[in-house]
Amino acid sequence: MAVKDRPLFRRILEFDDLLRRRRVVNATNLATRWKTSTKTVQRFVAFMRDEMDAPIVFDRKSGSFRYSDPAWHLPWIPVEGPGLFAIGVAAKVLQLYEGTPVAEGLREAFERLSDVMPPEIRVSPGAFVERLYIHPQPIRLVDPAVWNAVATAIREKTVLAVRYQKPSGETSARRLAPYGLVLAAGDWLVAAQDRDDDPGVVKTFYVSRIRGAETTPEPFSVPRDFDLKRHFGETIGIFVGKEPFRFRVRFAKAMAAWVAEVRWHPKQKLTPLPSGEIELELPAGSLFEARRFVLSFGRDAVALSPPELVAALRGETEEMAAAYRGAKG
Repeated sequence: MAVKDRPLFRRILEFDDLLRRRRVVNATNLATRWKTSTKTVQRFVAFMRDEMDAPIVFDRKSGSFRYSDPAWHLPWIPVEGPGLFAIGVAAKVLQLYEGTPVAEGLREAFERLSDVMPPEIRVSPGAFVERLYIHPQPIRLVDPAVWNAVATAIREKTVLAVRYQKPSGETSARRLAPYGLVLAAGDWLVAAQDRDDDPGVVKTFYVSRIRGAETTPEPFSVPRDFDLKRHFGETIGIFVGKEPFRFRVRFAKAMAAWVAEVRWHPKQKLTPLPSGEIELELPAGSLFEARRFVLSFGRDAVALSPPELVAALRGETEEMAAAYRGAKG
């Protein structure tokens, strides 16, 4: 349940607002306002005094509660300076996820947090970092109904019945036990065990390629030794095979400095070479990921190992060369 929807938080904010506006506030009119008993109001005031250290006194002359110290404020975490700037940056970063259900959820959460802050530290997503521009990122749009079904299945640990579309356009019915969500390069994916496949294999599915999803009453259990961070931590990408491996790439001198500036993976190994070139060793979960990584650098990168990767790239580059020889400019 959202913070601002909880009666206690609503009452705290309303009570504080009434006292600061110097309204007449007592057990009788609060009980009427909140449709409760005067004893409940008295317990609420005791809570404010004991748990929140509110300096509440009762002014018999005015017949109203008031703060004996007008400078006292609700104990919200103060936000100022660098922290306020960071919140603004975070709000801007939400633009990276436009077109996905999570963007709206994050925005609503941000606005709700802002609602419960006192006015002097209240923040608005559009009020900061006007000179920060977030360049649009390529993303695959996610169907909100699919997102909700996946999230429900993860939360309730029930099997998800989906229609999954391959890049070729072919669709197939699958029954997935979703272990968790993964965000990688702007894409949302779900790590899941295919109930009609090897029970020991956890596959990765693009949420955007799920064309229809329905939760089922069939329960499942996530293996105790499964950890999302560990599962994807041994690869530069998101496709994980049965056995992770490491591969080595040599980069041309012109690219060496740029490659060295980037931390590609926490478990990478960089080796400068006497020629000015640089060698990078990375973990991978599949040949597909390693092959795609090397190819993204064109002629400036050459795979050195393992042999399977070198052979795959040799065959692919020969096919590319043939395609370009036959292409009409």
